[in-house]
Amino acid sequence: MNFISFKKIKLFKSLGILQKKGNSTSPPRKEKKVNIWKELVQNPFVYLFIFVLILAYFISYLPSKSLPLPKEEEIASSDIIAPKDLTIEDTETTEKRRVEAVEAVLPFYFFDQNIFLNTEEKIRQFFAFGREWFKSSPSPQKNMEELQRNILDKFGLEVTPEDLASLRKANFSPDLEEILIDLIGKISSQGIILSKNLFIRKEQERGLTLSKGPGNERTERVNEILDIKESKERMASEINKLEISQRNKSLLLNLSELFISPNITYNKVETEARKERARSQVETVFYTIKKGKVIIRKGDEVAPEALKWIRIINQKLRTKPSWLTNFLGTFLLFTLLFITLWFYLKSLIRVKQALNNFIMMGVISILSLLFYKLSVFLAGTFSQNTNFPLLTHLESYHYAFPFQFGILLFAFLTSNHIALAYAIINSLLVGYLFSANFYLITFCLIGGFAAIYGIKYYQRQKRTSLFRAGLFLVAPINILVIIAIYLVKEKIGSVDLIASEILMGLVGGALSSALAFLFLPVFENLFGFLTQTKLLELTNSDLPIFRQLAIEAPGSYHHSLIVASLAEKAAEEIKVDSMLVKASALYHDLGKMKRPEYFIENRSKNFDLHKDLTPSMSTLVIINHVKEGVEMAKKLNLPQQIKEIIEQHHGNSLVRYFYQKAKEKYNPDLQKIGEENYRYPGPSPKTKEAALVMLADSIEAASRSLKSPSQESLKRVITEIFDNYLQDGQLDDSDFSIKEMRTVASSFLSTLYTIYHPRVDYPGFDFEMKKKKKMEKVKKANDRNIKPPE
Repeated sequence: MNFISFKKIKLFKSLGILQKKGNSTSPPRKEKKVNIWKELVQNPFVYLFIFVLILAYFISYLPSKSLPLPKEEEIASSDIIAPKDLTIEDTETTEKRRVEAVEAVLPFYFFDQNIFLNTEEKIRQFFAFGREWFKSSPSPQKNMEELQRNILDKFGLEVTPEDLASLRKANFSPDLEEILIDLIGKISSQGIILSKNLFIRKEQERGLTLSKGPGNERTERVNEILDIKESKERMASEINKLEISQRNKSLLLNLSELFISPNITYNKVETEARKERARSQVETVFYTIKKGKVIIRKGDEVAPEALKWIRIINQKLRTKPSWLTNFLGTFLLFTLLFITLWFYLKSLIRVKQALNNFIMMGVISILSLLFYKLSVFLAGTFSQNTNFPLLTHLESYHYAFPFQFGILLFAFLTSNHIALAYAIINSLLVGYLFSANFYLITFCLIGGFAAIYGIKYYQRQKRTSLFRAGLFLVAPINILVIIAIYLVKEKIGSVDLIASEILMGLVGGALSSALAFLFLPVFENLFGFLTQTKLLELTNSDLPIFRQLAIEAPGSYHHSLIVASLAEKAAEEIKVDSMLVKASALYHDLGKMKRPEYFIENRSKNFDLHKDLTPSMSTLVIINHVKEGVEMAKKLNLPQQIKEIIEQHHGNSLVRYFYQKAKEKYNPDLQKIGEENYRYPGPSPKTKEAALVMLADSIEAASRSLKSPSQESLKRVITEIFDNYLQDGQLDDSDFSIKEMRTVASSFLSTLYTIYHPRVDYPGFDFEMKKKKKMEKVKKANDRNIKPPE
């Protein structure tokens, strides 16, 4: 619906405005010197040098020469001697001491004191409910059956009719209530576990560690703790000591069985953590092999023990081969690759955002390379030390490496274009690392495409999309690529090898998704990405800040809800981040909670607080809500994007109402009213999302001033607001096209008209007294009983 008028738009701003914007004083030289480090940190080529240096070093690193490794039972052709002093870990002794330290750790149990507090609250609610019920009881018998059902529904308690009858006779006595609470509290204080049959970790012999909170734990013997059965027996014994009627004793006993619950539970996580700490505190035992020690003598038969020593020594030996040429070539190649990547990102998105993504690409590339190196080592170890046929083929392990780990992260946190760029970088990195293995490059690239599509298909609303993409798309695609590679090679291997590679393809997809899921929160917080999951959490209406806003500034809260609806729908129409727009709109007026009574939507009385203020002071109060909103956003740790939109949602626009008041109040001949004193501090919106919030905010507020919000009047409001902001230059930095502005305006009109359009008359009601007046006129004109006009 193209109804925006452009007749009033000024294509050229006045000279005064241009001069005002251009009259920026240059910072002093001392400040420039201070900012050198800041500029260095923001220089992408500094990061490029660091990333390429690390990648080139790890890729071109060559293992040192090692001792020859003869076969078992072979006759040694020469002496094998330790080349230098080596300090080697005594793994057997170290492991033995660590096992002893782990076994000395007692099982950790937690005493939850909230269990009794919750039980006490439940007992009080139960008795209060019973007393209230019988107060309003018209029919005792019918009421008893209904009471039994209601107690089961409300409290989950199956109280017998006999016990309910006893409680009724006692009128749900407060004395019985207090006795029951005291007895259960006394029993619970000793500690109750569900069953002592759960003590399967040698607690009977060694005891256990019982914690009631930080700094409050002690070692307990099992006989000092009750289980459910023992606690009921103890309860029966305590009840029999009471000097009350037998009927009340029986009633208390039956009720106690309903309310007694265990308050001691085994904490496996803490127990394992303590075992791990005890294990890590055991110092490693070392022994020294002196230089010149003969490991195997010439002519001796090679024994398994000697082979073990050679393998241990080979792991420790490192030499420095000449790898400088390889390193320089690798460095130059990856420098060109990362320079190309930087200019690609710079052409795709804003420089600041491009730098953020560029740094993340470098970090994930290094992390992925370390994972690949570790995977190579583990693959060699597993393949040599397993007897399972599917795990003995070293070459098949390549398909189990987490090649799609970084791609899944980029696809979830950024756009598909950036994820695709990283998929190419990652494939080239893998190819270079594994000696230009074409099939492995193809495997990585196609798997990366599958990962990108998987995240798009399962969407970014939940972090579990990483698992779904890895398991249900990447893993099956890996299998298809493996089969395709076999067909291309025209070489079918053994059944075991094919089955092994297919199994490893499944493991690769699962491992990539697991690592991506594990590292997602780290990169999300480290690089300030705002995911859909985070935005969904921030837009939860049950958050304390929204409750506070609804109570302290109800008008502003309702205004924010409508602004969020307007802006979200418009964002969907022009394909920008609708969740970010919605969240920002909900938070944009947080600052009004500081002084809600100064804003007309929150005014509960007719008294106007601005009446006694000068226009300039009123303007200051109104403008300050932006600054205070940003401060509150910082305290709430809101994402940077939302804080920026809060700061920009009025731009540097004019507070027109008080500006006009000031012009009316002051004599222009005596005092000049400067427009700059009545403007928001800004800056103007820098993104389409911020501009949408600004437009929706102003249009929603302006539409409330309409006495009869018809479609035509709403059109005029939207057109005037758009024209005003365009002429004022508030939308200059938001990159809005004319087509997008028309789409936004149409969306605003549709939403507002849906809110304000007239409803049908309620049958049988005459809220405006129109029909009554018409009937009186008709009766005066004619006394006959005629049908009133419609």
